[in-house]
Amino acid sequence: MKNNNQDSEQLLLLFQALSDPIRLDVFRCLLQKGEQRVTNGTYDISKSTMSHHIKLLKEAGLVDVRKEGTAHIYSPNKEVVAKYPGFFDIFQNK
Repeated sequence: MKNNNQDSEQLLLLFQALSDPIRLDVFRCLLQKGEQRVTNGTYDISKSTMSHHIKLLKEAGLVDVRKEGTAHIYSPNKEVVAKYPGFFDIFQNK
C-alpha cells in the first residue's frame, strides 16, 4: 500500500504542476521539442513569475535542468515520462 500512496502523491504533484496553462504549455513544448531554454518573453510574464513556474515543474519532477554558461537548459524528466507513458503521450501529439 505504501507504494500506491507514493504513486498517488507523485501524481497529485504532477497534476498540480500541470494545472496552470503556462506550465502546461512549457512542459508540452519540452516534450515536443526536447531540451531548450525557457524564457519569460514567450508568455509575456515577468522573470520572477517564469522562475516560479519552472520551480513548480522541477519540484513535481517534470523537468530537469542543466547549466550551460549562464543559461539554464530544460528538458522533460525522462524517468517520470517513462513511468506514465499513456498519460504523457497525450501531450506529445502535435
